[in-house]
Amino acid sequence: MIDLTVELPVLAEGDLIAPGYEVVELLSRGSALDVYEVWSHERMCSCVAKTVRPDRVEVSRVRHRLLQEGWLLRELAHPHLARAFETVEGAAAPVVVLETHVGMTLEEMVAVLPRRLPLADLCHLGQQLASALHYLHGRGYVHLDVRPANVMAHAGTATLLDLSIARPPGRVRRGLGTQEYLSPEQGTGEVVSAASDTWGLGVTLHEAATGVRAFAPRDAAERAAFARGDVLQLTRRAPSVSELRPLLPHGFADLVDACLDPDPTRRPAVREVHERLGEWAGA
Repeated sequence: MIDLTVELPVLAEGDLIAPGYEVVELLSRGSALDVYEVWSHERMCSCVAKTVRPDRVEVSRVRHRLLQEGWLLRELAHPHLARAFETVEGAAAPVVVLETHVGMTLEEMVAVLPRRLPLADLCHLGQQLASALHYLHGRGYVHLDVRPANVMAHAGTATLLDLSIARPPGRVRRGLGTQEYLSPEQGTGEVVSAASDTWGLGVTLHEAATGVRAFAPRDAAERAAFARGDVLQLTRRAPSVSELRPLLPHGFADLVDACLDPDPTRRPAVREVHERLGEWAGA
């Protein structure tokens, strides 16, 4: 179980989070949601249950996001998107029950692997995520939070997680998403589109390829700006992949860099990213 930094009530092992779902342990606690491993008596297997944190249950925006994610994941069907089994609305807080994914997140893999992922693995990862995003866009939604922590990787298969802020293209509030991974248009609160997810795909591949968070603060001034909530993507570009990992083919590095163009109109479409990664997958 994780070491909690916020002293809030946690459901104990054996508690029912929803009818038929018994808590095994708390997996993670975010700024708004708790994620538990649960045992499904109906399915006789382990599942994942997401619910609203105890101190956020009265926040309608948080409840709405979780319910939306549950609805979307029940409606969508793609091999690289997580599946939702059930959404329970009658409890004190809504609960979304998801299939269990065994393995580490891409963020964890980048942190613990002694070597960077090889080119073929990077290309397969990118293609799988691009295919999920292309499908999501075809259904009229953009993800807006593509990042290594939201990618589960296991046995060569990537699964894109967390559709809690997915929405149709359009204008969004400033800073919607995760600070370090926001596209510039999310950072300024302008119109988001499929190109915003190209950015997320690019920043995810950049980190997987180099082990470096492209927009992590690099010095004292940036650390202070980041602590104030500034979006560093609005002040500088990501370091080039070729600069950080010069042995990768320049074509691959240039593609990732292109995904991180500050101008969304100059970023490649996810279909193009998928096709170009395919050219490098066997290199």
